[in-house]
Amino acid sequence: MRKYILNKKYLNCKDELLAIILNFGNFNEILGNPERNVIKKIPLQSDFITVKSFKKPHLINKFVYKYFRKSKARRSFEHGQKLLELDILNPEPLAYIENSDFIGITSSYYISKYVSYDFTLRELYEQPDSHECVKAFARFSYYVHTKGVYIKDNTPGNTLIIRKDGGYEMYLVDLNRMEFHEKLSFDIKMKSLSNNIKEQPYLDLLMKEYAKVSGYPLNEIKSKINFYQSEFNRKIESKAKFKRFLKKFFK
Repeated sequence: MRKYILNKKYLNCKDELLAIILNFGNFNEILGNPERNVIKKIPLQSDFITVKSFKKPHLINKFVYKYFRKSKARRSFEHGQKLLELDILNPEPLAYIENSDFIGITSSYYISKYVSYDFTLRELYEQPDSHECVKAFARFSYYVHTKGVYIKDNTPGNTLIIRKDGGYEMYLVDLNRMEFHEKLSFDIKMKSLSNNIKEQPYLDLLMKEYAKVSGYPLNEIKSKINFYQSEFNRKIESKAKFKRFLKKFFK
């Protein structure tokens, strides 16, 4: 069984989009690392789209995503539309498609416009204008926070950056893990902000600019971000130790 929802602006593309999904394996231009999800750049009429094929869910999630919780594809589509309503840039959502059997979701796809960008936040340190870009990212992050958006998966590869008119446009991608609130607490803002920039002197620049635009005391920002970054490092090390233990135990 197939379910699909299209952006009203692209209803005339329905047949082409469904055909693209049917022939997804025949398109070869892969974006990013296809280890978990596969993202492809695909021509549509005179433009390009991005199609994200989510990893096949295991048996429990297969059932949960059909009957109890929105699929990752659906969340990506709905979150993308909500972000645009809040004037937060992301590649325009075109559609989401879910295939399922009597047990649950078997595969799902999120389709959006393709955005040609200069670099992601991950490549920030290699840019000649890196310092100015960090400040712009701090201002962008504050704007996102004022809109009540909590990005759980706020990693450097999920912000696309375009140089434009002497400044920067920033687009959010990988949208399924986020929440929308009336207002975010200071702790949540700092937790989200702590996931991106960790190298010096860029981290200090980020915190100073965020303090400047937000009005929060710089020492409180530093304290919270240091706490969440230390907590993240501790969790990573704990996982690594556990993996080493398992490897040694089952050797």
